[in-house]
Amino acid sequence: MTRYPMRRALAALIAGGFAYGALSLPADAADLPKSTQEMLKKLKVDASVLKGLDEALAVPKSMLDGARKEGQVRIGATHDPKQFRDFIRPFHERYPGIEVHYARANRYDRVIKPLIALKSGKVIVDSIMGFGGNTFQYEKLKALVNMKDLPVYKQIPDFMKSPSGNFVGQRYLTRCFSYNTNKVKKSDLPKTWEDVVTNKRWAGKNLAIVNRPDYWALHIWVTKGEAWTKDFLTKLFLEVKPQLRKEGNNAAMALLGAGEFDAMIAGTFHRTSTLQKKGTPIGIHCPEPVTPTTVSPVGIIKGGNENAAKLFVNWFLSREGQVAQFHSAHYIPLYPDLSDAGLDHDVGFKPDIKKRVFYREDQWRKEKAEMVKFWDGLWFKRTGEKMAKVAAKITDVKRGGRRYHFKVGGKEQKVRVSSSRTIVLVNGDRAGRNAVKKGMSCEITYPGNDQTAKEVSCKK
Repeated sequence: MTRYPMRRALAALIAGGFAYGALSLPADAADLPKSTQEMLKKLKVDASVLKGLDEALAVPKSMLDGARKEGQVRIGATHDPKQFRDFIRPFHERYPGIEVHYARANRYDRVIKPLIALKSGKVIVDSIMGFGGNTFQYEKLKALVNMKDLPVYKQIPDFMKSPSGNFVGQRYLTRCFSYNTNKVKKSDLPKTWEDVVTNKRWAGKNLAIVNRPDYWALHIWVTKGEAWTKDFLTKLFLEVKPQLRKEGNNAAMALLGAGEFDAMIAGTFHRTSTLQKKGTPIGIHCPEPVTPTTVSPVGIIKGGNENAAKLFVNWFLSREGQVAQFHSAHYIPLYPDLSDAGLDHDVGFKPDIKKRVFYREDQWRKEKAEMVKFWDGLWFKRTGEKMAKVAAKITDVKRGGRRYHFKVGGKEQKVRVSSSRTIVLVNGDRAGRNAVKKGMSCEITYPGNDQTAKEVSCKK
């Protein structure tokens, strides 16, 4: 198709009540935003990977006009600000005049705070990228815009869609068995998860696990069954006796690369790729059954700048948006053929696509609660700790609320405060961890000194 017929086709669509962005079809690479051309060139992929982009971006003219009238969209996500600024460049070229206000936020600020605001009738964000397991809370409030009418929706793989159509997968993460390539031979790697507990190679301090069972053990619970998984986890904790790491996943992977331990459960492909590019001796391998590929969702909030949010999310979920995100943040695109075209992590291992299971937030909630309860019992048994509830006055708050200090029986104590695993209440209302201040009287439920608190309930 030459440019002139292309323009006639565009004019016909506009007349019919549809509009593209500032630019149109990708049939000719020269018609793409300059930033998209730059990204394709750097990634060494042809513009043909953007097939169907014209249909995906054929938004109703009413949406485009509404977005321009609103003039802005507020996004809450977890991308580094520098990454986000880079990957939305094509959006700015296509839709000039629509400002994107981005806030990188923890789970509380990104998900819980907007939820609290909605309950009081306020809309403080237009689109959330990553709900941290709370999509059901937003659906309860009927606060999500249904996305089935977005032009891009029909192109999105079904495994990325929620049954309701109220949220859609924006990217996916695969977590498996990570290892230090200087210490572990490929021939030593476990072929199945059962090999982890039967092979003495992983006994003792050679293996580490982080306190994130939903990253991998949940899938085993679902695929192998409750009885099998309970037996497996019991052997893992009490016979293999791995190091129980207090760090988050990314920090633990850095320690793995530094040689602190030989292997860990469970690392991510994304983080592995980043560390490998820095020369870190780290690899990743997926025992069978392959742990789930977790789908991280994006949703649009009702009552705010809905048109601008629809326009942004529609572009973001298009092939152009997914290519831009991979270029800037290295998240694998949601379209499998883009991965096949080279937009993937070359980490020395590729899971069999036929054995992958895609896990969304609307799945396995009951199983997750049961599995985490069993896991916590084993974790505390290994550490010799029991959950205690104490009344104390906060003597210090450090690291932006990540650590609370207090005294129990005259002894100094501190707890770690997780944005996802710790419930923080102030005067009975959910609050961020930075809302707790020195001098507040609190009830603290925690397993022991320097451990992650389950709940902190304070009064001003």
